Amino acid sequence: MTMLVETAVERYRFTCGRCGYTWTADYDVQYVSDDVGATFAFYRLDGVPVPAPTGDEVICPNCGAMGVAVIPEGRRDSPPADLHSDAPRQRVMTTAEQRRASVPHLPGVRTGADSRGG
Repeated sequence: MTMLVETAVERYRFTCGRCGYTWTADYDVQYVSDDVGATFAFYRLDGVPVPAPTGDEVICPNCGAMGVAVIPEGRRDSPPADLHSDAPRQRVMTTAEQRRASVPHLPGVRTGADSRGG
């Protein structure tokens, strides 16, 4: 049985080795365990499934180079709710589709700056 182990938002800083461009991005991450106990991380950027930011597939958005340094900057856990706790809650009477349509999409944080001042 597949089981969701944890969810989090992880922020990474990237620096291009060719042009010096730096940027950050926030990834939504789900850690899932399979039937034999192996855990896998699933990353999303702006809601789109992407490879792990720590892999070799990061491309500089400024110059297209693949020599990008990756530094984890922070993490915010998003623990699952516990219906048996006394935590504040609100009953929801709308469908998932209605909730998605009622609030604008919030993209992950992505900021960039040329570290050379350009």
